[in-house]
Parts: sequence; C-alpha cells; structure tokens
Amino acid sequence: MRQLHCPKCRTATFFELGQCSTCETLLAFNWKLFAFEALKSAVPCANRTLIGCNWSVDDGHPFCHSCRLTRTIPNLGSNRNVMLWKRVETAKRRLVYDLTRLDLPLAIPSGPQISFDILSDETAGFPIMTGHLAGLITLNLAEADDAERESRRVAFREPYRTLLGHFRHEVGHFYWEVLVGQTSLKSAFQLIFGYESRSYEAALNDYHQRTERSYDREAFISEYATSHPWEDWAETFAHFLHIVATLDSAAALPLSLDERSRRTLEDPYMEADFEALLASWSPVAYSINELNRSMGLNDAYPFRLTPAVRGKLHFVHMAILHFRQPTEPGPDATEAPQTAEE
Repeated sequence: MRQLHCPKCRTATFFELGQCSTCETLLAFNWKLFAFEALKSAVPCANRTLIGCNWSVDDGHPFCHSCRLTRTIPNLGSNRNVMLWKRVETAKRRLVYDLTRLDLPLAIPSGPQISFDILSDETAGFPIMTGHLAGLITLNLAEADDAERESRRVAFREPYRTLLGHFRHEVGHFYWEVLVGQTSLKSAFQLIFGYESRSYEAALNDYHQRTERSYDREAFISEYATSHPWEDWAETFAHFLHIVATLDSAAALPLSLDERSRRTLEDPYMEADFEALLASWSPVAYSINELNRSMGLNDAYPFRLTPAVRGKLHFVHMAILHFRQPTEPGPDATEAPQTAEE
C-alpha cells in the first residue's frame, strides 16, 4: 500500500482509517485517485455508518466500488456479525485496491464478474465452505474471528491464514480464466503447473483424505498447492499479490536502495522486470521476518521461494503482462445487487 496522507495536515495515514489521527479531519478514500479526500468534499459509501467503510462514491451509486461487489451480506441480527463483517469488508477493500493497481478487470465481457457472498454457519444451518465458482467468492464469516481462524490454521497445518490471504487466493481462480484459461498461455501453464483436466472434485477429496502430509517443498509454495493445478495457480497468484503489495508499502520506508531498486519500488504493481521484483522482495521479506521475531511474533512471510516456485511466480507475472497488451479495452465491473443473508 502506497503511503497515504491526510489532505488537510499531510500526516501519514493508514488505508483503513476514516479520520486523521492528528487533525481529526474525517477522511474518505477516492478509489480513482488512490488518495484520501476530506469527507466534507466527498460522498460517503452507504456502509460508512454501519461498518465504517471509509471509501467515497463518485457515480451516484450508494455503495463504493468495493462494497457493491458484495452480493450477500451476513445476517446482521447480532453485533458480533456486524463486527466480523466489518473486518471482512476492510480486507476486501485492500483486495480491490490490489486489482485496480494491477490494472486487472473485475468482470469478463459477456461473462461473470467478481462478486462476494459473506455467509455464516449459524444462519445457513450447515458449514459454509470458503471457495470460488464462476467469479462468485463465498467466504465463511467465521474466518473474521481471530481465534477461530487461528484454530483452523493450526488444524490445517498452514503457516499463513488471513482474511486478505483468503481473498487473494480465491480471486486467483477467477483470474485463471481471464489470464490463462482462454488464452495462448494455457499450454505453458500445463507444462509448469500440470494438467487442469484432472477432476477437480476428486483431486480435492484425495487431498483432504491424505494421511501422509509431507509434500515436495521444492516444487510447491504450500501444501494446499499440491492438491490440483488450479489450486497451485491460486496459491501462486496470491503470493504474487502479497509480494507486490508489500513492496508498494516498502516504497515509502527510509531504505537504502540502489538505482534499480528505486525504479522497481516506484510502482511494483506495474514493474515489467520480474527479476527486479524478486531482487527487491528478498531483503524486504527477510527484514519483516526479523522485525517480527524481535517482537516475539511468528514470521510475517514464512515461505521459501525455491527455483520452481520462482518459475511459477514468473508465469503469473508474465500472464498479467500479457493481459495488459492493448488488444482491446478492458471491461468495467457491473453492479452486484446487495442482499442480506436469510
């Protein structure tokens, strides 16, 4: 996240805030300008009062460009659900920021668009599975509960599990269709990730029934990536977003950088040189892990980028660059009606 500032006093301000911590100016994030503006000069999202959405609207729609992608909201009959939904939407706004900075579409022409169902086990009466289908991302509201998410992280032996991580992974499935599935890159994908024609359902069933949990750490970024080529792609796509977003944050830090690193950090989302991206990422990842350890915390990025994993990340980067070629105008997101979970 590029450093943001209060429009009145110029204090550095976190992306999630709705009020300047120094001069107390009420803030609204302008999605098109990537900057805060004073709320008195903006039209706030209709969700500002309910869940603290700090984005503005500019086209007459009541919801901001992030909130309007939510098709189904959780049952708001409890304060806990409202609190958890607020956390979900806060993470989702970072995802929408990522995708916008990458210049990726939120919809496929004459096809699906990205939308979200935020559902709860209690209302549904059965366990909600977080997942993706034809652009629709379903998220279990319980993932916004820190204790519940940590319990699942330990149970599934995952080194990393966050709301934002879920969103970046699930949206990767949508972008497989956009960047790979209907393009000339499909054959290259199959050489690198494997053949996606294998039954997806059968592959996931096999994965969850495994008793032996070891896997080839040289070839895969995570254990879940071994389940199916589509999951390997989604995990890798999520890690690419982790990298460029964190480098974008690092750009504002007082770092000692050489000329090439400074050029990379001008806009990591649009950097065309993959090796330059990774050259900048390695010291940043090491630094944030050391800082976490000095505070008694786990590593912020507990992953090792082996040559095979670097190759997969390179393919994701190449697919994004390939999409950006000016062959035809990119699609805009259409509107998803917002309804409540019943």
